[in-house]
Amino acid sequence: MCGRFTLATDLTTLKGVFYLKNNIFDYIPRYNIAPSQNVLAITGGADGRQVSRMKWGLIPHWSRETKTSYKMFNARAETINSKPAFREAFHQRRCLIPADGFYEWKNTGGRKQPVRITIPGRPVFAFAGIWDSWLAPSGEKINSCCIITTTASEKVRAIHERMPVVLECEQEHSDWLASNGGDALKSLLRPYNGEMVIYPVPLLVNSPGLDEPCLIARLDDHD
Repeated sequence: MCGRFTLATDLTTLKGVFYLKNNIFDYIPRYNIAPSQNVLAITGGADGRQVSRMKWGLIPHWSRETKTSYKMFNARAETINSKPAFREAFHQRRCLIPADGFYEWKNTGGRKQPVRITIPGRPVFAFAGIWDSWLAPSGEKINSCCIITTTASEKVRAIHERMPVVLECEQEHSDWLASNGGDALKSLLRPYNGEMVIYPVPLLVNSPGLDEPCLIARLDDHD
């Protein structure tokens, strides 16, 4: 699964990697992004790629309430094109969700130790995501998204059985944002088998209300 992630890369790198056409005026580094919070999501269109803020937790446009959105922060790759909550968004509204690392919790001696997982040589990468737009009874429009997960790679499997889908290159970014060919894109929803760095981080990560640079500190550097 993917329940927390980070995005602390600099704005110039973020815009360059994803060929963004619009500015992110209020961009700030994030060290502990949690479900129900706003995340950056990149969508495609005739005018190029656009980045905006979306609620992490999908609210289908036909939903009558927002209560289930917290539970829908991940979508399984195996059933994304068949489950009613995700099927239409998969075919019509896909997005890139930029990150520079994500957290998991490893069982160590009867307790769960948070670890951060990064990709060496990639200061920022993209999770495969889907999004939707929901109109609240008050008239407020809420754009929301979720991250697609798949079976874990060999390295991550020792920690958790699932992991977020990491798109591997610019070509996959473009293919994912294409306006058609939804079923064919299922081939992109596979484990990332490239090199990854996994290291323990402070237990403070457990609190979603904390968002500080110290959360990504490697514990072995201080022991």
